[in-house]
Amino acid sequence: MMMNTRFKRFALALLMQGTFVISPLALAQSSGLAEFAEPTLPANAVAVLSQTPAYQAALQGIAAERSVHRQLRTGAQEWTGTLSTAQRTQTRPTREQTSEWELLLERNLRLAGKADAYDRVGSSRVEQARALRHKVWREQARLLLDSQGGWLRAQESARVWALQVALLSRQVEAVSKRQKLGDAARIEQQLAEAALAQAQAQAQAADSRAGAARESLALHFPGLLLAAMQQLPPPQALPDSDAQWLALQEDHSPELDLARSDSAAAQAQMRLESAETRPDPRVGVRIGRAVSGAENVVGVVFSMPFGGEHRSAAAAAAVSRAEATVLRQADAQRRSQADATQRLREARTAYTFWLGNADAAQRLAQAADGLQRGYQLGEGSLSDVLSARRLANEQQLAAALGAVDAWQSRHRLELESRLLWAEPDQLAE
Repeated sequence: MMMNTRFKRFALALLMQGTFVISPLALAQSSGLAEFAEPTLPANAVAVLSQTPAYQAALQGIAAERSVHRQLRTGAQEWTGTLSTAQRTQTRPTREQTSEWELLLERNLRLAGKADAYDRVGSSRVEQARALRHKVWREQARLLLDSQGGWLRAQESARVWALQVALLSRQVEAVSKRQKLGDAARIEQQLAEAALAQAQAQAQAADSRAGAARESLALHFPGLLLAAMQQLPPPQALPDSDAQWLALQEDHSPELDLARSDSAAAQAQMRLESAETRPDPRVGVRIGRAVSGAENVVGVVFSMPFGGEHRSAAAAAAVSRAEATVLRQADAQRRSQADATQRLREARTAYTFWLGNADAAQRLAQAADGLQRGYQLGEGSLSDVLSARRLANEQQLAAALGAVDAWQSRHRLELESRLLWAEPDQLAE
């Protein structure tokens, strides 16, 4: 139903009146927001995040790399035993058979400096696994925050439509009374009932979406305890300066930490491949007996491989990979700075956007209340009242969803600054 010209002029006049300009605190109190409990994020979020399969897999990855570190530190230089036996036949001057055997024990010797290089590679791989664990934790926390945000949006939408149903139900009752007194036409009763039916359908759909969002949260994060609340309180402006928020985000960026650890691991591998261009010698002890015990043999075996193109190519590849990780780290730093700036701007913009929507929502609600009172006194038309209610409801919905966005953007900023749901290091280790 389109608003007529008279309603447009009346609503515009109310919106332009200076008496309706109020502070955010007064807005919160007058709209009833202060009566509701402060919303809290799930109290057991950290415990739930620590039990996600992705995070548990990351922990197993650290355990695996620690074993690899121990393996690299120990080295593959193991003793190799070789036993050979033979029968020797001599035909001149007389035919004679003798038995002989030989035992060879040998192993590679790690050249000086290689043990330290292998140890550094193992340590860097453990640090890589830890950086990946931090990244997985942050990714799971982001998913939880986004999923809860979807649930909050559905909840707020259902709440606003429930309020609209309540208002229109009272409107239907008021029109019904006027019709019985002969002050309202049958068409007005039908218009009021149609508006109520439309709001009820929207409320049912919103309830369904909220239930689906809650079920999705329960499936992705079993055992999550969602806060029981009737309505979000008004968001708060971000404290501190932009520089502090940007520095916190960059200091705790898991993507940047992973890029740094990848670069460190590549540098360690490059040094190892450079050391491996010098092959390790192989030494051994040889003992044996021949001529059926008449001869005993004791000796030392020494062999030295010659490094070739295979080893030099491996070293060159390691240099290229190390240079690539340095470039990827620089790219990760740029993206981290850009993302941090964008998150901060989104948080401040979302708060400002909510503030404007909340102010407009209250003005339109008061305008609709004024038209309702005028209609009860016999002034104006029902179509003006219903149009005003519809416009006020749309603005209330925009303000409610804007509040969710403001809270979500703030929590996202706190999460990326490691001020929210920080990974428990003692649990991880």
